Amino acid sequence: MTIPDELRRAAEFHTHLGPFLVVGLRMGRVVTRELGHEPFTIKIRANTGHVPPYSCLVDGLQVSTPCTVGNGGLVVADRRDMSIEAVKNGATLTVQLREEMWQRIERDCTEENQETFACEIWEMPEEDLLTATRGA
Repeated sequence: MTIPDELRRAAEFHTHLGPFLVVGLRMGRVVTRELGHEPFTIKIRANTGHVPPYSCLVDGLQVSTPCTVGNGGLVVADRRDMSIEAVKNGATLTVQLREEMWQRIERDCTEENQETFACEIWEMPEEDLLTATRGA
């Protein structure tokens, strides 16, 4: 299995490659596509809680957006619904992991197959993985 460079770099930052890291990367792609990549213009709230493996999503966001915990652009909420809210100039973008995909990760991902599973998530169509909703 060949791991794409972007995933390899994220895994180096995070210390391993797993599905929730990749979900965060994919969510970050949606944020930067829709809201841009200019530092200090976007605020993100990650609804993952602080406990791995769910909080691994946060590192994916930090790698793929200009928002980090350290620069104040990213906060982690104690609720766990595997969604993020990104705000720029009063406009909100909510990105949610599809429930059926979350259930599939929970059911089918193991320590032994997590890298393969993560690569599969990286390659799947966005609409099979995430929903994105814009608000005012």
